[in-house]
Amino acid sequence: MNNPIAVIQGNMEVICDDLGPSAQALKTELALVDAQVHSIDVLVNKLLQFARPEQYAGVGEYTRPNGVIRDTLPLVLHLLNNVHIDLVLDLKSGRIIVMNRIELQQVAINLMVKAIHAMPDSGELRASTENHLVDSHEGIQITLEDSGAAMSPKIPKRIFDPFFTTKSSEGTGLGLSISHKLVTRSEREIRVDSDKKNGTRFHVFFKTIADA
Repeated sequence: MNNPIAVIQGNMEVICDDLGPSAQALKTELALVDAQVHSIDVLVNKLLQFARPEQYAGVGEYTRPNGVIRDTLPLVLHLLNNVHIDLVLDLKSGRIIVMNRIELQQVAINLMVKAIHAMPDSGELRASTENHLVDSHEGIQITLEDSGAAMSPKIPKRIFDPFFTTKSSEGTGLGLSISHKLVTRSEREIRVDSDKKNGTRFHVFFKTIADA
């Protein structure tokens, strides 16, 4: 799939160059084609990342989750600005984990986007970290929490299944599956719970190596 995508993108650039100023008359249509090709590219890469996670695995490195969470916020700010969602940070743990920073950021983005989509009109998105024992070892718990409507009882059991989505016309159903693989392949854990009173919470657990 990547080769045809590259051919389409390359020829789109050639067409735009050949049309010159005349391309302005087709600006909307050309932009739409470019956006859809980009969507296909993103989907293909998600499929590859899910099917071959070992090829996309980053080198383990010392990472501070608090810093990753703060750095992730600008990447979802446009979604927050579209609705009336209050953001609350409660980053109590300064501990360090061993995980590729980019992979942890991908997990954070997926969980934040899921939380934002659960609050289409307004709500509160809370991101927190706290010290936590993991298999009797010093660890950290990262929680992404939304105040949206609770999931139906059947959804948490399938939420990490590939291609499972509650959005009929949007989403690939791969974001949370990829997050689950990234977290669990190194003996880490991710859980979800949801209720009418408190909304939905995703908890990610890591063993840590040191305090701040």
